[in-house]
Amino acid sequence: MQRSIIAMALSGIFAAEGQQQASGGGAAKPPKFCDKSWDESGVVSFKFGNGTVLTFDTNKVNDETKLDLRCHGASQKIGDSFAGVKGNFGEGIKNAQATIDQLYANEWTADREGGAPRLAELAEAIARIKGVNVEKARAAVEKATDDERKAWRGNAGVKATIAKMRAEKAAAAFEAQGEEAKEIEVDLEPA
Repeated sequence: MQRSIIAMALSGIFAAEGQQQASGGGAAKPPKFCDKSWDESGVVSFKFGNGTVLTFDTNKVNDETKLDLRCHGASQKIGDSFAGVKGNFGEGIKNAQATIDQLYANEWTADREGGAPRLAELAEAIARIKGVNVEKARAAVEKATDDERKAWRGNAGVKATIAKMRAEKAAAAFEAQGEEAKEIEVDLEPA
């Protein structure tokens, strides 16, 4: 059953972070902040951790708003694919094109062979933290849900490891540029 473009758009719009924080001493984890779901009729449901349920019926909005929802969702989904590349145009363009191609193929997430954009970075970080090979970590990341991936990306250890990986990549680029990298036009005279 394929998700409609409106349903895809809504997932980007209403991306409530449901990160759970583990509390020490073996205490039970708090409920997920919000579970989102939708059906073929175009009704989106939001079930909050406190039991409150809200619904949004996409059929009750005019065509202009439906177009805004579709375009916002596409912009969000494709934009997410290059959000972590930090100025690397080549990687950003490659990730965006891969996501566009995957959506044109009517695939919400990329298949295992092609791999979803930005999963490599998350997989490498998890591999470093867990001390496993990257292929094993990538297999786990690829089969995970979007909410699990968001939770992992929100983990302080994963954030720090990704930051370290990006710093290593930037340092390597700096080294490769050599003296040219030091040629920065900056007025260092006091104002």
